[in-house]
Order: sequence, then C-alpha cells, then structure tokens
Amino acid sequence: MLRFVNHKSILAAVASTLVLCMLGGARAQDEQTILGPGMYVFQTRTRSATCGDDERTGYVSTFVAPIHGVPGSRTMRMQLLNSPYFATWTITVNAEMQVIGDSTQTGQSSPNAPTNHFEVSRRRDRFVGTGVRRYRSGGRECEVHFDALLRQIDLL
Repeated sequence: MLRFVNHKSILAAVASTLVLCMLGGARAQDEQTILGPGMYVFQTRTRSATCGDDERTGYVSTFVAPIHGVPGSRTMRMQLLNSPYFATWTITVNAEMQVIGDSTQTGQSSPNAPTNHFEVSRRRDRFVGTGVRRYRSGGRECEVHFDALLRQIDLL
C-alpha cells in the first residue's frame, strides 16, 4: 500500500528543528565560564575621596560575599553579609568577560541614592579592577574611588 507524504509537513518539521538547534547554539554562546555562583571575598582599598569624609587613602575593607545564580548566567546576585550599607549587588559578566558590580545603598530608592560600582577582570585566580562609590554630602556630589578584588574562597 502506497502512502502519500505531505512534503510541507516534513519541511516544516525540518525547519523547526533547525531553528531550535540555532537557538540552542545562540544560548550556549551567550553563556560565560569565568564566574560562577559560590562563596567569595570582596575587598576594596580606598584610592581617593573627593569630599574627604570617607576612610583615608589605603584603607582596606573586606566583605564575605556569596554570589547566587545559575552557572553560566551573565547576570547574578551578590550579597555582602557583613555590610549593612551596600548589601545587595547585581553582578554582570559582559561580552569582554569583565565582571561588573552595581549596588544602591540598602533602603534607598531615590534617584540621588548612594551607589557603588566596580569593574574587575580575571587575573589568575582572582578578579581585580577599580570602582567608585557616589553619594551626596552637605549638598556636594562626592566620590570615593577604590581598588577592587573579588576572589572565590569555596574551591576545594
């Protein structure tokens, strides 16, 4: 017995399979492999403060900083467990494999709320770079520039 095949159905099935394969490939290309979820230490060292009302130059602050998210994701969340001021951060890995962190002071939501920003790149077993904290003090715009270090501490 001869069966007639609907060629349009076969072509549609092949086309949808190709599209799914291409989308899967695009998703894999969009993933990053330099930063994963885990336990990190985040350190800052003050370089300069424009308003002179922050820690002196050279002051080092150390934070326990778990990063939460899906392995391979370009956007994750970092919490500073021992900081009441900038406790929650959005972490982004850009196309150049730079890790970018952004935070707004806890409990603040106005457009003039204090912000913290850093950009670090991988150097051997750690990420190093610079950052800036911006805020208003006495009617002035102030900035604290700092060196930044992010290092995973839960690797076996």
